[in-house]
Amino acid sequence: MSDEFRVHHCVNQLLRLLRVDGGPNASDLTEHILKNRTPFVTTQVNTHSSTVHISEHARKPQEFVHKFEELKSKNVRNVDSLIFLLSNIIENPGIHTTITKCASVRGDADKLIPQFPPSGLGSSLMTLPASGTKLTPQELIELRNNLEKATTSSTLSSESVRKMLHEQQQSRKSTLVTPTQPPWLIGPMRKINLTLDFPFNTSTQHPINPIGNLPVLGQEQEVVKDVLAVLAGVEGRHILVRQGEDKYSPRRFIIEPSMDVALAEMVNLIVCVASSYSIVVNFIEERSSFVYGQVNHALCAAMKSIIKEYQINLAQLDDHRRRGHLTLQRLVFLLQPVIQQMEVVASVATAVERGNCIGGSVLSLLHSRIVASVGDKVSEDLYTHLAQLSNVPYLEMLEKWIYKGEIVDCYSEFLVEQQDKFSKEKLLDEYNDQYWELRYTLCRDRIPIYLEQMADKILNTGKYLNVVHECGRSVCFPDAREIIYSPTKKEYVQQIEQAHSYASQLLLDLLMEEHNLAARLRSVKSYFLLNDGDFLLHFMDLTESEMKMPMEDIMPNRLETLLELAIRTSMSDRDPYKDDLKIVLLNYDLITQLVRILSIDTIEESVVKSLDPTEISLSGLESFALDYTVRWPLSLVISRKSLTKYQMLFRHLFYCKHVERHLSSVWLKFKTLKKNVLHSRSWFVEAMLILQKMLHFVQNFEYYMMFEVLEPNWINLEKNLKAAVNVDEVLDYHTDFLRQCLQDCLLTNTELLKMLSKLLMLCVSFSNFMQGLSRQVDGPMLEENLEHSTLAGPPTAIEIQSEADRLATATLASAHLDDLATSADHQVTVDAFKRNFTTVLMNLLNRVSFISREEGQHGLFNILHKLDYNGYYRSRM
Repeated sequence: MSDEFRVHHCVNQLLRLLRVDGGPNASDLTEHILKNRTPFVTTQVNTHSSTVHISEHARKPQEFVHKFEELKSKNVRNVDSLIFLLSNIIENPGIHTTITKCASVRGDADKLIPQFPPSGLGSSLMTLPASGTKLTPQELIELRNNLEKATTSSTLSSESVRKMLHEQQQSRKSTLVTPTQPPWLIGPMRKINLTLDFPFNTSTQHPINPIGNLPVLGQEQEVVKDVLAVLAGVEGRHILVRQGEDKYSPRRFIIEPSMDVALAEMVNLIVCVASSYSIVVNFIEERSSFVYGQVNHALCAAMKSIIKEYQINLAQLDDHRRRGHLTLQRLVFLLQPVIQQMEVVASVATAVERGNCIGGSVLSLLHSRIVASVGDKVSEDLYTHLAQLSNVPYLEMLEKWIYKGEIVDCYSEFLVEQQDKFSKEKLLDEYNDQYWELRYTLCRDRIPIYLEQMADKILNTGKYLNVVHECGRSVCFPDAREIIYSPTKKEYVQQIEQAHSYASQLLLDLLMEEHNLAARLRSVKSYFLLNDGDFLLHFMDLTESEMKMPMEDIMPNRLETLLELAIRTSMSDRDPYKDDLKIVLLNYDLITQLVRILSIDTIEESVVKSLDPTEISLSGLESFALDYTVRWPLSLVISRKSLTKYQMLFRHLFYCKHVERHLSSVWLKFKTLKKNVLHSRSWFVEAMLILQKMLHFVQNFEYYMMFEVLEPNWINLEKNLKAAVNVDEVLDYHTDFLRQCLQDCLLTNTELLKMLSKLLMLCVSFSNFMQGLSRQVDGPMLEENLEHSTLAGPPTAIEIQSEADRLATATLASAHLDDLATSADHQVTVDAFKRNFTTVLMNLLNRVSFISREEGQHGLFNILHKLDYNGYYRSRM
């Protein structure tokens, strides 16, 4: 349901932004999208062709390409799907024309496109003097200061990122203290020589005696020695090293100009390895900090193993040099496999750093590199090696979640996040408590690409096991196996499926078998939906006087006692859960309760909450409601939110029963008078006709709710619960049952509910009016005597006299009604009741007809057939 609401919201926003008038509405478009949508698979889309196509039609293709490359370098999610969407928009002339027209109305979009290069980069770019330019001492000092400033600013940027991550860890895990590295390893006070990377000392210069004075063979020996030093991260005498634009840009190598040209060219072929080595070593030292998480730590460990092999190779090469067996040309040849290897590792380090990747985003990056390197065996194997080692800590967290329902995520890397503010104790306290939805949530930016399709099952598997844990039971998945990442075999999919099936069945059995959820729901139905309504009749008889009192004057303990007595003397006494039923007196009526619920998570919520419910004095009847005690884990299904919906249905049914009871008592009191005054008093005839219409309305509306809404939906719920395979389906079925019942009982539409309440209030007011008439006539004279029993033989003289007295009483009552008719204008009052009741009822029927026809709520047609079975009101509309 959440996906449907999200799509509907996006469609509404798009229609508003595009200013679309006419055509299909948002509901029809949403339904069409949900039926025809297909998942976006990156491997089935040629992003490169889409990029080229967009560039060909863009006003400023250079800016577009630059922005696209920037987003790709930062490993931004969904950029491929966005490019694919833009390409399809360009290919569709109708959509392209509509969007272009809308853009021209809203303003010039060129103002929103940054110029190339971005102005923010201007301060970081530095113009260096040409090679061979002589600098004065002052110019040399200024150049050195500028270089140091640029280096320091880059370091501070990394420090700010590290500080931000550290603060996030402390805020999310208040009980966990994340260690920090000492200041001599990080920050502006770090010791520059405590590193395997180049110190980047800008004051170093070439030796005074140029290397060109040596013969070529002597130059080669010096150059080989310098190259090996540079490859190990140590600046040479004839090859100086300078940092690039930032810490992850290629390093600049300054070769002594007097060096032999052939040797210099071969050096240029080798120093790219040193640049990649410097980037990788810098990445390892920085990302080994605690705040970057276990996945980055595992990636750094994998890179360290590669660097260790690289250093071993350098040591072997240096040994060959010492023996005089290593020439520069041979060195170039031997380093060819290392060049590609170090370039691949450096590209990973750069992409992770520029995208600020942590946890699942690192794994997504590596998986994408594996997919993109198909055909390049060396790169593919190296990416796979890095991915397999980096996945180890993440998959260990996954194993604990799907096998035990536990989250062990110290650095906020796992795809499931726990929200401690949502607890199971709030399920019976807060209406809008969303324990099941928000206690554990998916973090989309932490989901690796290869687990995206399984993310929902992973979330639900752990949630099911966690509920079992909360019940005090231990969980032991019998087929638990280590999950191993593989870009081709994907055995982890089957393992997740098996764990999900086990967890869902385990929790379902716990609820349905051990805690007997179906029986609990039947118990709730028998009380709140009046399945066993005889207890309510007994209770209404016992509490008739209390219900008329103000809410403040009622003693809840007395009501509890009377409720228990009513249950014990009714069919509900067989219910084993009857002791969980209790009474509550609410300080707001049904309409106020509905408005409060409908305002949750809306702009009007604060306004509704600010209203003081004590401003209106409620009677016991208006404030009376039932409540039910539910314990964990049944409170997961029968939560406070569900109980509130049951409560609203009960209050609605209870008030209708009260109105019917009130009207029936009036009919009983005036049953005798009808025999004598029916043909002589027109206003009385009208009053009895109105009474009959009101009874017809209330009784048929009750029948509609009980037998055409509640009972059919309950039968469907029972059938669905038997077919449910997991708890999510149980929750969905139960939620749909309550939603459909509230909707068909007119409790989700405030307009219809207000009309219905007005009709019921008119019925109560009319019955009070008629009750007042009966008291004026003289109540004792209107009491009927018991009819003579034919089994007792012929009537006695006393019984004959009693019958004569009864006829005399009716005559006196008729005479008294004649006086009332002449002294008070009851005809005007009766006509007013008739006019108001008919008008409100016709408005209700008209509105119900419109909603059932336009909004597709076809179940409401049954109300029309019940209340207007012969078309009397339709003919007057």
